Amino acid sequence: MNGKYATLKDVAKLAGTTASTVSYVLNDSKERYISDEMRRRVLEAAKDLNYVKCSVASSLKGEKRKIIAVLVPQFSNQFFTRIILAIENVADQFDYVLTIYNTFDDPKREKVIINRMAQHRMDGYIIIPTYEGVKNTEQLRKIGIPMVVMDRPLEGIDDFIWVTTNNYQCGYKGAHYLALKGHRNIAFIGWNSRINDLDSRKNGFWDALAASGITSEEAIVIDGEFSEEDGYKMTKNLLKTRPDITAIFYGYNVQAQGGVRYLMKENIEIGKDISVMLIGSPEWAVTGYNNFTHIEQDEYNLGKSAATILFSIINGENQENIQNIIQDCSLYEGNSVYDITKTKKERML
Repeated sequence: MNGKYATLKDVAKLAGTTASTVSYVLNDSKERYISDEMRRRVLEAAKDLNYVKCSVASSLKGEKRKIIAVLVPQFSNQFFTRIILAIENVADQFDYVLTIYNTFDDPKREKVIINRMAQHRMDGYIIIPTYEGVKNTEQLRKIGIPMVVMDRPLEGIDDFIWVTTNNYQCGYKGAHYLALKGHRNIAFIGWNSRINDLDSRKNGFWDALAASGITSEEAIVIDGEFSEEDGYKMTKNLLKTRPDITAIFYGYNVQAQGGVRYLMKENIEIGKDISVMLIGSPEWAVTGYNNFTHIEQDEYNLGKSAATILFSIINGENQENIQNIIQDCSLYEGNSVYDITKTKKERML
């Protein structure tokens, strides 16, 4: 549909009938008789045109609503709240408002929300998808409404623009830094999800260790649930089964928060008794006594880039001139990683 929603008139024209008849059929109204053949023609035309029932009258006139939809997996994660703030700041410049939805990383909920979003006919969408994102965004992609996918690109699909972090680089830089500090018995704690960014982080982790001659007998990867409580449990179990571990690299800061809580409870001093590396910079990790060494993703710039691209598409710029963005990450050196080649006494000086 070249970025425009099909209207009742479009369906009526293709089916060879009137807009009122189409409305009766699509609303399954029994107020008037409509033949089975006509119902079939209307339903086929609606399917061919990817027609989505509209719940907003102004959209029938082809007017812009000045609203964009943003779909995120977790409101509680600061990574995504910072992205939303950046998107909102860009939207303000174009006199747009946001409608924000939370999927809780549930593909079924994502599907319901996307269908609801389509019915409300927003001017554009920024979506951070679940692992079923390819299937769940199919209708939006067929319609061709402006859409930018963030953080988690849809594999095998090239009919949209995406903005993401170089997750392989995040894993590589963190592991490389730990190896430079002399650590060999390193654990990566991650999320047992089918989302591809985690695989990229783990691949970077292993490649960096291999470049330093560290084997899978020395290092370990543990996957669990995406929660603070599971981060606590995984850290506890790790140090009981692998007391030789000297450094823990957390792939997600939600799990890291639980892990750090366990270390503090056991009086294991971070940066002296054990090293901790994070991906991301939640407020708890960069304020107070512990200034954690972490991989900085600059989520604000990710959100700003995604919103800028979306409004370029909404305003009619040629998409051939708009490029996907893979944003580099950077290392922030705090005090949570110690140099294992130095004695504890030397490290305390």
